[in-house]
Order: sequence, then structure tokens, then C-alpha cells
Amino acid sequence: MNILIFDDNESNAKATEQKIVSQEIASHEISSDGNIVLLFDTKSEKSLTDFLSNKFFSAVSAILKSSASADNKELNWIGEFDVLIVDNDLTDLELGGAMLTAESIIGYLRAFTDVPYIISLNKNHDVDFDLRYLYGDYQSFSDLALNTNHLSNQRLWGGKSDGEFAPWYWPCIKDAVQRRKNQIEFVENNLQVSAWKALEFPLAANEYLSLRAKSRFSSGIGIQDATFEDFFESSHLLPPKEIKELHAMAKEGDQLARSAVFRISAYEVDRWLRRDVLVTQDVLIDLPHLLAQMPFLLGDNAEKLDCWNAVIASKKSPFGLDENLYKNHLASAQFGHDMWVPGPCFWWPRLKSDDDLVEHFFTDRNVSWPAALFCEDVSHFVSNTDAEDPPQEFEAEIDGSWRRRYITNLSGFNYSPPGRIIGKA
Repeated sequence: MNILIFDDNESNAKATEQKIVSQEIASHEISSDGNIVLLFDTKSEKSLTDFLSNKFFSAVSAILKSSASADNKELNWIGEFDVLIVDNDLTDLELGGAMLTAESIIGYLRAFTDVPYIISLNKNHDVDFDLRYLYGDYQSFSDLALNTNHLSNQRLWGGKSDGEFAPWYWPCIKDAVQRRKNQIEFVENNLQVSAWKALEFPLAANEYLSLRAKSRFSSGIGIQDATFEDFFESSHLLPPKEIKELHAMAKEGDQLARSAVFRISAYEVDRWLRRDVLVTQDVLIDLPHLLAQMPFLLGDNAEKLDCWNAVIASKKSPFGLDENLYKNHLASAQFGHDMWVPGPCFWWPRLKSDDDLVEHFFTDRNVSWPAALFCEDVSHFVSNTDAEDPPQEFEAEIDGSWRRRYITNLSGFNYSPPGRIIGKA
């Protein structure tokens, strides 16, 4: 991967770089196969200040005024990177105008450059784990909001958590980059198609969808009718005037504007799915939460806690589950567009209404299931038989059936807001 870092402070930018390469797995993924480039505030002509004030904003303005004749070479180089990391505090940049933050420029970077994945850094210094939304930063325009110290975490670079701090809502960044590229291509081929139809939501899903997910559009568009183009039109990544200008230019066939529409639409649909649909586990359910509801899916291995955790890491069907149960019940209910989800997911309404499948819950009692809970902060099933240090229960602020989840509550990490922790499970 190629990674670009924006920061207004040279030492902070270099500290960010060192966090990324501090793990052997990260060093292999990034340094051997790509490179990390830092752009920070200096007095040179290659500073972040110079880029933003003399190149970036003028290029964006030219595109919005007359894209067909605009010279986009000042922005094209950013598209050579897979990941852009932007420190949220850019107030030391000498731009002679309003103070900048990552959030104030991410929308433009997403619209007018080809960089697939954008990370906002250090917006919430005091938050390591999001107990409220299980998302990270519900309002951020970035794909992922982290703190600098998080960048050395192996989960972000494809490593195993092994019971260490590794929030389940964090993606493997390398996979997320490829998914975003595939998402943009998907949107390009389905721009005026209902996202509900293109992603093949079953009819019953509407009954399980949260009010928050249904209320994505304030314009009165029903979620089942909303096209990918509608997701673009309702985006707040850019001011409404600029969204309208881009949309008009795209309709006239302007390629730069069309690319911006595809990128923003992909981001908005991905955000809606992760933030408002998948998090509830009521419509789409992922492997660990499915296993927590239906332990019998492991068949004869259901009594082995190691097998439960092996399912989480599995990438190939039947994912460590009983082959017959997967073939006869789960395969047909599996979500078929994997570029839109971080891992294997299934339509919960179909599984819940499968009487033959549910019957196994009552008949497969010859195997003793371990007393274990899936802990969201370590991405692991953890035994709750330890009287001194069992998992802790918390209640997330999500609009769904399963608001109560579990964490190990590791020392040295800030779980926020702490008032959502109920106590020992």
C-alpha cells in the first residue's frame, strides 16, 4: 500500500509514520509493497501549506467553474496513494484564512482525488472504543477515525488480535481500500438503480430495518426507492451548492464530475450500511454475532471455544461452520455483494424465519456449548466463567434489538462514554 500523511507538524507526521511501521506485519504490508509519504508544514515549496493554498483549493475551484477546461494535474498525484491520513488539527497551517481541520477538507479530497480511503486522526483524543455507536466517530466524514497510537494495532493491518485491544468495528485497511475501489465500480454500473434493489435486500428486511436506517433521507424518499444517485444528492460532504453544481456537470457528461459522483455515492452507501444497518445485526448479521445467536451452527465443534474464534478469522465458506447446515440453510441467505461489508454477512430475517434451521436450537443438545460471550473490544469470544474478571455488559445507543453487547474493558484504554457500561455480564 501507498500511504500519504497530512499534518501541520513535522514531528507529529513522523510519529504517525513510525506508529504504522512499528509492527512487523505493518512493515511488510506497507514498506515492502509501497511507501509512506509525509506532507507537513514547512517553509518549502513542497509543504502542506503550499499545496493547500496554492494548488488544492485553486484546482477545486477551477473544476467547479469549468471542469472540462480545468487542469487537474495538481490533484492527480494524490490518486497514486491507497490511503490518506489527515491529522484533524491543521490550525498551525499559515493559510491566511479560516483555521482548517481534517473534516473541513476531507469532502473535497474525496470528491476531487482518486485516493480510495481516508482516515481522520486525533479528532477524539480521549476515545479508544466507541460504546455509543460501535462506529468510531458517528459524524466524521472520514472512512475511519483513529488516534495516532491506534495505528500500531495489528488488526488494522491484517494481524490477529489474540485477545488484545482490537475493536470489531475496525476494518483491515488493506481490505477496505480494495472494497472501496470495487464499490465505486459498482456504483458506476448502478448509479440510477435503487440501492435496495441492487444490493438485493429481501422484502422482509424492511420490517427489521431500524428507524434510523429508514430515515436516511430527509427529502421524503423511501429507503427502498433511493438510488445511488440519491445518496450523492443528499450528501453533506460538500456544501449543497457544490453538490448541485457537480450533479449538473455530471449529467452533462463531464468526466471529472461523474467520478466525484461515483466516489461520494460509494462513500455514502458504505457509511449508511456500516453505521445504520450492519451495526444493529437485525438485517445483516455477521459471523460472530450469528454464532452467538445460533451456537449449533458449529455442529460437533460447538463445545470448543477455539473453534468459535476460528470462525471469526475464516474467510472461506463454510467458515468453520457445519458444512451441511451451511449448505442447506446459510448459503442461500448469505449477502452476495461482499465489497459492501467487512466480512461474511447473512440476511437475518431469512435465517430467523427458517423453521428447520431454528429447530436445531432445541434438538442439537448433545453438545455442551461453552459459556462465552463475543467481546466487541477484542474481536474475540471470551469465557465468562472467570468470577474475578468476566466480560462486562454495555448498552449501545443504536436503534436495534441487540443494543446490549459485551467488552473485556481492558486497562489502559478509554471506553467512551463510560456511563454506558452496565457491569459484569
